[in-house]
Amino acid sequence: MRERIIGRKILRYAQVQSTNDLARDAADNGEPEGLVITAQEQLAGRGRMGRQWIVPRGTSLQFSVLLRPPLAPQHVTRLIPMAGLGIANTLERELNLQPTLKWPNDVLLDGKKVAGILTESSMQGDALTYVILGIGLNVNYTMRAYPELAPFATTLQDVLGRAVDVSALEAHLFRELDDLYVRVCDGETLLDDYRARLAMLGKPIRVMERGEILQGIAEDVDADGALILKQGDARVKLFAGDVTILQGNKEAI
Repeated sequence: MRERIIGRKILRYAQVQSTNDLARDAADNGEPEGLVITAQEQLAGRGRMGRQWIVPRGTSLQFSVLLRPPLAPQHVTRLIPMAGLGIANTLERELNLQPTLKWPNDVLLDGKKVAGILTESSMQGDALTYVILGIGLNVNYTMRAYPELAPFATTLQDVLGRAVDVSALEAHLFRELDDLYVRVCDGETLLDDYRARLAMLGKPIRVMERGEILQGIAEDVDADGALILKQGDARVKLFAGDVTILQGNKEAI
């Protein structure tokens, strides 16, 4: 059996500013890949585009993984679909749920966000030196305490109506991510599995990217996880952006 990569070393903290920041410091100090840093509470947790991400202490999975993938820099985006699939597969196999994915970095249950993914990478010249993969999964609390978020976000407790064994869920997720990471490093794109989980393909969407608003049909994703947006006869390739799925004149999410 091969040696495990993700989770072969785990550092656990009660409270930190940001697990991504700690993982980046470890990477800069030469720590080998596979290090996982978890925290019961983050005071400065963040999502994409610098948004703040804070959940009640001890209720959720929030961790960062140090990776040193043998990927060309243009392929580092493959790690986001990998992480999304890892979370979705875990929720399906462990909890019998039916999660979907929303490009680029959200995991959904019943159309609401239950997990998010953030990657931060470092380059030396033209070479990729490391990637920090940050994951937050809402587990044992209720969105009823956050009425402003409840229409858009959910938790495992809200969906299942009960608490979840966080330790068991974490262990399975680490194994799932590890298996998928090896496949990505071996050259797989995981594209077919990713497409099958996407909730938005074939649907009208609106994308905000770098202050520009684009609207069209979410036609496909490519091998690196880029979104192909169809606008009439034209097609635009997007690597990042905030997506709203449209239903008639209404916003779905």
